[in-house]
Formats: sequence, structure tokens, C-alpha cells
Amino acid sequence: MNEEHSVTRGEAAPRPHPRAARGCTAVFLFACAVLAVLLSFMATSEMESSPGLRENMAPLAVCTLAFGALSAVGGLALTGRRSYGGSAAAICLGLLIALRMWTLAPALHCWSYDSVGRDADGSYRCVNREHTAP
Repeated sequence: MNEEHSVTRGEAAPRPHPRAARGCTAVFLFACAVLAVLLSFMATSEMESSPGLRENMAPLAVCTLAFGALSAVGGLALTGRRSYGGSAAAICLGLLIALRMWTLAPALHCWSYDSVGRDADGSYRCVNREHTAP
């Protein structure tokens, strides 16, 4: 056996590839961004679907969208310039975030109110409810 190629000479184990670690981290960040956008849609679905007063969840939706956008930017930064998959994921997430902001924008003028009501014509009514004990 040739001593130059022997494993017993104290050679270090092979190191993991940093490119693979960056790719896995980017996939994780893109998945977090998708979940944040879906949570943003779910947070206000009751408020947008039926008339009547509902709790104002628009600020939560905006915060989750901001987290999703930052996660998407982080994932894109980790994938690098030449990654077609990273670019495609970032474009899809950008379109989803733009769609969500378009559907959420009419309710944003009620940012500082407790409750939001959707009228029959589709407009939003802002109401502060008094929290008094009976």
C-alpha cells in the first residue's frame, strides 16, 4: 500500500461544501417568505370576505409581508447572480407580495383603528370599539 494515499496519516475528513450550505439556507429563506405571504393572506381573509365588523388584522399582514420580503431578498442574495432558480423564486414571491399589497391597500387607511367593517359596496369602514365591562 502506498503511504502517500493512506487515510491513516491523520488526514482531515472531507469538509462540507459551502455552496451547498448556502443553497440550503436560501431554500429555507424562500420557504419562510412563502409562509409569511400565506400567513398575510390568512390573517385578513375573514375581514375581506364578509360584511360586518371584524378585528383589524391589517398591521399584522403588513408586518408579515415585510418579513417575507426580507426573507426573499436574503434568499436571493445567498443564491447569487447566476442562479436561475433563485431569480425565478424571487420574481414569483415579488408578484405574490405585490398582489397581496394590492388586495390589502384599501384597508390600510384603518391602520390605527380596532375594528374594520366591510360594507356591501366593498369599501372599508373604520371603527374604534369601546372596551367596557357590562
